Amino acid sequence: MQLASVVFYGRLGEQALTMFNLEGDLEQWRDARVLDCPGGPGSLSARLRGLVGEVVAVDPLYALPEQELERQALADLERTMAGLRSSAALRPDFDLEACREEHMQALQAFLEDRRRHPQHYRNGSLPELPFPDQSFDLVLSGHLLFAYAPLRDGGLSSGEEFDLAWHRRALSELCRISRHAVRLYPAHTIERVARRHPYAVSLLAELPPGWRGFFCSSRYDQGHDGCTDALQLERITAAESGPSAAGSA
Repeated sequence: MQLASVVFYGRLGEQALTMFNLEGDLEQWRDARVLDCPGGPGSLSARLRGLVGEVVAVDPLYALPEQELERQALADLERTMAGLRSSAALRPDFDLEACREEHMQALQAFLEDRRRHPQHYRNGSLPELPFPDQSFDLVLSGHLLFAYAPLRDGGLSSGEEFDLAWHRRALSELCRISRHAVRLYPAHTIERVARRHPYAVSLLAELPPGWRGFFCSSRYDQGHDGCTDALQLERITAAESGPSAAGSA
């Protein structure tokens, strides 16, 4: 499957919690400021609202009025479903009709939450976001980095816009605006038998100063076999990077 541009395509909040390995991890973020980037027409913000200190979603299409947003989301959903039905990248037993219904549920929850909390849906796009340094405790980024790498590099994009240089700038930006952690999914290729994404491997080896990271398996099912990795990054604290920490290593 290949895409000429990024689709406005959202997932259920519960699915996103699974993607980012947050299901049993929310307690530590109950007072946190969380960013979903890109938010798309997904219901992660609605799911997290009231469970964390504050949740903000950012997406370049949030500049559109609601009716246009809904039309775009529905058009992209049908276009993506058509591509998935003919894709050789999915397991034959993957239930596409259930998948479509989940996306419809996510869209309705997104639209309702955006009506109630418009100030928490911001217009912006990587690799330059409209937030000051360390604005958020936790930054979540799903289905953009790695997923939209060029086809030859294990992504969905038929073009060259989201090459390794773009990924390097985007990841640096996500780290810039986070005080504590960045989580990304997928960190694997988009193919029938997925493998750890080569861009993710390269970027993990050259993280911005003051950051460390690791791969971890995600239980979210995209219809592929093989690797299910997400990528988790953490800002190194002063205590961890100080002389005493180095001496005890």
